[in-house]
Amino acid sequence: MGVVLVLAVGLTGCATHRTHYSAMTADNSAGQERRVLLKWKTARYPAWHWRQDSATPVTVETQCSQRAWKLRDPGMDGACSDDAIAACGDPRLDAATSGQPVEEGRVCMKVTDSDGSTRVQELGSRLELTVSCQPRQTGVDMGDEVVNVDYPRASSVPYTFRVRTVPTGSLIQRPPQLGDRVCDED
Repeated sequence: MGVVLVLAVGLTGCATHRTHYSAMTADNSAGQERRVLLKWKTARYPAWHWRQDSATPVTVETQCSQRAWKLRDPGMDGACSDDAIAACGDPRLDAATSGQPVEEGRVCMKVTDSDGSTRVQELGSRLELTVSCQPRQTGVDMGDEVVNVDYPRASSVPYTFRVRTVPTGSLIQRPPQLGDRVCDED
């Protein structure tokens, strides 16, 4: 039993787990200046290991908003694009820049790096986030309150992010928290 435990602990310790993140300030669709945070995690295994490298979707969060976007590459479950790291809009929540509801399966956000990567595992240190939709409403009535679901303003020019990579689980190096003090001022 002891050998099995040591072997199991030894094999799981072979991976290099990293958290990747970047934050910048951008206008949301309502024209308010907000922090935007991109983050994801990767696990890389040695060539001799039986497990394959893996990555989580890239999460895009906007300060004061309760909506988080999950951008998946074509190889992930729930992917909505065959050739990009992307997230598709919801016709109930999102509109094209013309104001018409998006069609099912329309890519609203996509991310790549300076090398044109289409896999989250391969993303480099400089990312470009393209936003091509807008929320149909910036707030959704949840009965007791109106919840903000805004996100970065649609733009033909991609937003540029410089990515920082740190060990996952580090107590001193971690993605920033999106403060809500500015949300209370609006």
